[in-house]
Amino acid sequence: MPQHSSHFRKDALIQLQASSKRYYMSDQKVRGLRLAVYPSGIKTFILYRKVKGVPERIKIGRFPDITIEQARSEAQRLISLITLGQTPHKDRIAERKALTFRELYEHYYEQHAIKFTKRPLANKKMMGCQVFPVFGNCKVNQITTEQIRKFHTDLANKAKPPKAGRSEQDAREVEKYKGATANRLVAIISAVFNFGIRENYINTVNPCNGIRKFKTVSRDRFLTFGELESFFAALEEETELFQDFFKILLYTGARKSNVLSMQWSDINLDLKRWRIAETQTKNKDVNIIPLSEMALQILKVRNIANQKEEPPSSFVFPGTSEDGYLKDPKRAFDRIRKRMKVSDIRMHDLRRTLGSYMAIGGVSLPIIGKALNHKSQVSTAIYARLSNDPILDAVNKASKLMNSAIRLQKETKHQNF
Repeated sequence: MPQHSSHFRKDALIQLQASSKRYYMSDQKVRGLRLAVYPSGIKTFILYRKVKGVPERIKIGRFPDITIEQARSEAQRLISLITLGQTPHKDRIAERKALTFRELYEHYYEQHAIKFTKRPLANKKMMGCQVFPVFGNCKVNQITTEQIRKFHTDLANKAKPPKAGRSEQDAREVEKYKGATANRLVAIISAVFNFGIRENYINTVNPCNGIRKFKTVSRDRFLTFGELESFFAALEEETELFQDFFKILLYTGARKSNVLSMQWSDINLDLKRWRIAETQTKNKDVNIIPLSEMALQILKVRNIANQKEEPPSSFVFPGTSEDGYLKDPKRAFDRIRKRMKVSDIRMHDLRRTLGSYMAIGGVSLPIIGKALNHKSQVSTAIYARLSNDPILDAVNKASKLMNSAIRLQKETKHQNF
């Protein structure tokens, strides 16, 4: 291929004409800097240099998009790297081939999250809404700790204010829990990086290391006696299907997803128990839920009605979802809250209500944890504040002892006089 040498000047390079074959112009000022002129008329700056004894052509960029001075500056930078023993061309190719965060997450989701994590699908949806717009197309080896820290802070500050007409308590709820989602997403991002490092998908440091989580408070909302009365009154205006569903949520303390997908094959009415397979539980353990008399009464009536159907449904709460059971009854619960004139309760608070009244009734925390299928004592700890009877007894005893000591001291003083 023809090569010519000249002192690069803009006007001279513009006038270069394409030929039937590619040819090169070499710069006399920077050794190895060349301009390739292609038959198409495209002109590209390249650096021709031996890298560890092997000749390489490293592309710098097109002329005139890149000026002569910019090309010379980049060529000098590349020459310095090569002199120091680096391989900028190979490094650039490797960087171009590096995984994006979205690509790494797909490996993580298929190979790890589905098998070993809680709520993999829900987490994936959260990542799609919150994380991928920010980091999805970023190369994983270019994401920095500072970027993660800014994302963490910005996300916590984006907590939505309560809608018009909501109470001041709702505003406090938003402020109280706004860091929880940010903490959760950063924890998932960290897990993705740890997976990539462990499985040799990436060779980098986890940028989530050193990110301090926001302090959050565990939600402890449950229905008071008065709210329970309002709850059952509001339920009476719903269909029998929704009435039974919400009552089973309350009487079993099970999670919404498990009650929605409850199957007759998993229920033993004689032994008064409901078995939830490990594939359906949050902590991936089999959960055996004892069925109270009130829960049994509802299930027996539903079972009799189901046997009359042609064909009978395999689900306790059949519906029109793709899986064949009841769709998420959010609208029904919104109607119930509106009738109750209470805006700050959630469906999951029905599960917490069962645990709370067990604690108020003096049931031990290990028993509560077992009833609610808590794998960690931390999850059950919120009920400790409601189990006040032993504490009250201890305080009463201490108060009596202190009063006795004061009385004894007064009597001793009186005798001395």
